[in-house]
Amino acid sequence: MKYQLAGHTSAGSRPTNQDRIAHCERDDAVLLVVADGLGGHAGGELAAEALTDTAVQAFERIKQPIITQPSAFLALTILQAHNVILQRAKSHIPPIEPRTTCVLCLVQDGYAYWAHVGDSRLYHFRKNKLLTRTLDHTATERLRTDGVITEEEMLSHPEKSRLLKCVGGPQKPTISLGQGAPLHRGDTLLLCSDGLWETLSWEEIVHFLEFESLDEAIEEMTIEAENRRNKTSDNISVVTLRWQDRAPKHRPVQANEVMHVDQDALWEMAKNKMLVNKARAKTTRAHNPRHGTRKQAPRKTSKKELRSEIKELEDYIKRIE
Repeated sequence: MKYQLAGHTSAGSRPTNQDRIAHCERDDAVLLVVADGLGGHAGGELAAEALTDTAVQAFERIKQPIITQPSAFLALTILQAHNVILQRAKSHIPPIEPRTTCVLCLVQDGYAYWAHVGDSRLYHFRKNKLLTRTLDHTATERLRTDGVITEEEMLSHPEKSRLLKCVGGPQKPTISLGQGAPLHRGDTLLLCSDGLWETLSWEEIVHFLEFESLDEAIEEMTIEAENRRNKTSDNISVVTLRWQDRAPKHRPVQANEVMHVDQDALWEMAKNKMLVNKARAKTTRAHNPRHGTRKQAPRKTSKKELRSEIKELEDYIKRIE
């Protein structure tokens, strides 16, 4: 894979930086992560750090070159991070409820897959045009998609900071998953916290991406965002990848439209996959002469077998492999 990769995080005018970024590379895949710890809840930096740590560890545990279920991997990683955040919060004195937003992107085999919770964003640019961006889990984004307000009006709306979803807290997150998007030579993926996109429009962001060096591009856009906000700049974090390889000619290993999943939905997906695998195994046995051709009546799954299947799924989720 041929690409440029750069990342930068800044406290802005805030006394502390509660954002965290990460990017991990190997021969066949790259993982990009941005997490924005919520300042309104104690321990925002703890939540953001727990999320990036969990994502990096999950990625590094994968042994095979290509992750065959990239969207499931990203969603399970976020759910695992949610549990890690809760565990770390329990050991804190006094008790805290750390929370964070996040956006993750996995690039492999010429395709990009992403997942996000909250208002940390992913932008996909091609030839100075915006192909797609993630939709924020906020009250203002909902108003915009309903046609009540415009994109520009989102930035000054009184409810612009009202998040509908986050990682951490009492509720398990609902995660939005992006499609497996093919990357063409020159495409740029940009992940950022709200400190950037609340200050610079996508047209302004793409202008900075005209720099040949991505490091220079994100440094300049960060400086511009900080200067424009003067002494009220939020934490600003950016991770970006510029694809410098050919566009893929094959289909992605997993192609799905943008969808929203929670833990229950992931369990259903996993159980359905297991049933499909069992059906295929039965078909193979039916065509194997050693097993004969006699048909057997369908049999209900016992509670013991169901518990065994659930245990198998739990082990699969823990491995994330």
